Amino acid sequence: MLDKAGKILGAWADRVGVPATGRPTASLAAGLISLSIHALVLVSLAFAGHHVQEVVQSEFSSEVAEAPPRALEPLATDSTLQDLDQKDDEPVMEASGSFAPILAATNTAAPPSAGPSPATVDDALAAMDFGRRDVQRVVDAVAPTASTLGKTFAIEGNGAEHVQGVEGAVDRVAVEIVRRLERGRTLVVWAFDASRSLEAERKRLSKHIETIYAHIGQIDENRLSTDGGLLTMVVAFGEFRKAMTPKPTADVAAVRDAIASIPADESGVEATFSTVAEIVNKYGKFKGPGGDPYNLMVIVVTDEVGDDQDRLESTIDAAKKRDAPIYVLGSQALFGRAERLMDYYDPKTKFLHKNLKVDAGPESAMIEQIRLPFWYGGPQYDELESGFGPYALSRLASATGGVYFVARLDGAKMGFDASRMKEYRPDWGTRREYEADVARSPLRQAVVNAALVTQQNLPGMPTLQFPSMDAPEFKDVLQNNQVIAERTTYTIDEALPPITAAAKRRDRETSRRWQAHYDLIRGRLLAMKVRCVEYNWACALLVKDPPRFQDPKSNAWRLVPDAEIRFSEKAALAAKEAEALLRKVVADHPETPWALLAERELKNPLGFRWVEAYVPPPRPRDDDPANPRRKMKKAEEMKPPEPPKL
Repeated sequence: MLDKAGKILGAWADRVGVPATGRPTASLAAGLISLSIHALVLVSLAFAGHHVQEVVQSEFSSEVAEAPPRALEPLATDSTLQDLDQKDDEPVMEASGSFAPILAATNTAAPPSAGPSPATVDDALAAMDFGRRDVQRVVDAVAPTASTLGKTFAIEGNGAEHVQGVEGAVDRVAVEIVRRLERGRTLVVWAFDASRSLEAERKRLSKHIETIYAHIGQIDENRLSTDGGLLTMVVAFGEFRKAMTPKPTADVAAVRDAIASIPADESGVEATFSTVAEIVNKYGKFKGPGGDPYNLMVIVVTDEVGDDQDRLESTIDAAKKRDAPIYVLGSQALFGRAERLMDYYDPKTKFLHKNLKVDAGPESAMIEQIRLPFWYGGPQYDELESGFGPYALSRLASATGGVYFVARLDGAKMGFDASRMKEYRPDWGTRREYEADVARSPLRQAVVNAALVTQQNLPGMPTLQFPSMDAPEFKDVLQNNQVIAERTTYTIDEALPPITAAAKRRDRETSRRWQAHYDLIRGRLLAMKVRCVEYNWACALLVKDPPRFQDPKSNAWRLVPDAEIRFSEKAALAAKEAEALLRKVVADHPETPWALLAERELKNPLGFRWVEAYVPPPRPRDDDPANPRRKMKKAEEMKPPEPPKL
C-alpha cells in the first residue's frame, strides 16, 4: 500500500518537476495522504454543521388553537414558614378593631366582622378567617393573553430584532422587502394603528418612508422593485379599518401622503389581528394589471397589543396559508406587567394627561413575575422593560416568518443588553402548548401562581416614623400601619407555600428564564415575609417595653433598617436564605431585569431597630381665602377634562 502511494507521488513529482532528492518517502507519503483525508473530513463536517445550524434557526412549528385558557392543575399547598409568625413570649399589646385587611375584589369570601380585641399580635392574626383566594378568578381577571420593543442588536432565529427607533428600522425593513422581492413581485401592506397614542410616531414614519424606499433602490441590485415589481398599500385601523390608498401603488409620494393623512381613531379600540387577517384574505392572492401574481408581506405599526387577541391563532393560520410573513414595528413589553402608564398631551384641550393606561404586555403568554412593592426610598421598578415584544404580536411575527422589530418609539434607550437577553426569550408557542408546559412542571405552576396571586394593589410600605407614645394619635398610627404590613403578609402566605414546595425541583429546570423567575420570586417573598414579621414585632415591642428619649428635644420614634433579625431563630434563617437566593440571582443573571430587582431588594437589611428623632411641628394653616397659594391649589383641584381613549 505504501509502495503504491510512493509510486503515485513519484509520478506526481515527475509531472511537476520535483528532483529525486526532494521527493517524499513512502512513510511521508502515507502521512500526507492521512493529513489530506482528515482535512477533507473536517471541511465536510464544517459545511454540514453550518447547514444544520441554518435549519435549526429557521425551524418553527405551531399548533392552531382557538380554545379558551384551561385551568391549571391544582397547586400544592405545602406549608412554608407557617410557624415563622409564632413566638413563645410575644409582647402583649392592646388592640382595638379588626386587623383584617381589605381584600381585593377577587376574594371568594369576606373576612368576618370584628370580634373582641385580641390580647396579642398572634391572637389578632389568628382571628382573621380569610377566605381562600380563587386562583382561576384571578387568572381570568389579571392574566392577559399577549406582549413588545429597544437597542440596535439582532436577535437571530427567534423572530425578534432590536432596532433604534423608527430611524433604526429603516434599513432593516428595506432589507426584508428586498428579500421578499427575490421571490417575485411583492405587495407590501402597511397597517397603521390609528390611535391617538401613536399619532406622533405616524408623522415621524411618514417622513422616513421615502428613505426606506430609497434604500430599497440602493440594495436592489437586480432592479426587482422597478416596473411594478414592488407595490404598496396603506391601511389604518382602530375599531374599524380604512384603506388610505385606493389601490396598490408604486408612487412613494402617495404612500407618504397616505400615512400623514391617517385620521386619529377616537374609539380606543385596536382590532389588530382582525385587520391583519382581513388584509391577508383580501390581498393574499393579489394580481397586478397584467395578471401577474404578487407575494404579500404585512408590516404592522402599533404601540399596543390589540383588543382582539382571541383572533391570534386564526390570523396566523390565514397568513401561513397565503405564505404572508407579518412584521411588527412597536414598543417593548413591560417585564411581568400587562399595562404601561403613559403621558399624553391632548392638542384639543391643551391638557397633559398623566399615567394613562396602555395595554402593552406582558412579554409572555401569562404574567410570570410577582407584583410586590419595594420598601424604603428608591425606584419601585413598576415599569421595567422586558427587552421583548408582547406575546401575541411576537408570536404573530415569529410563526409567520416575520420579525418583531423591538424599536422604542419614544427614542429612549432600553435598559438591558439584547445579546444577554437572548437566552431569556419567552415561549412564543401556542397558549395551549404554554399551559401544557406549565401544567407538567410544579415549579412553573408555582411561579405562575405566585405571579397571579400578587397582581393586586398592595398598600406598599408602612410608615417608619411614629409620634411619641403619649401623643393622642400614637395608637391609631401604630395599628393602621400594622394592618398594612399584615396585608402584605397575607398575600405572601398565599404565594409562598407552592414556591417552597417546588424547591426540590429547582435543579431540574433547564430554562434560564424560569430559573431566574423562581430564584427571584422565592428570594423576594422570603425577604418581604421576614420584613413584615420584624416590623410587627418591633411595633409590639415598642408597646411592651417602651424606650425613653435620651435627647430632651426628641418627640418621635423612627424605625431604621438593621441587619439583626430579632423575632426568632427561624426568621433569622429565613432571612439568610432570602439574601443568599437574591445574591445568586445577581451573580447568575447579571445585567438582566432579574438581577436589577434582586439588587434592589438587597439594598436594605431585613431587620429593624428603633431610634429617637425630632419632628418639627406642622406650620399653622393659612385660611385666608385671598392667599394666592390657596387659589393655586384650588385651581389644581379643578376637575381635569375627560382623558381621551388611546
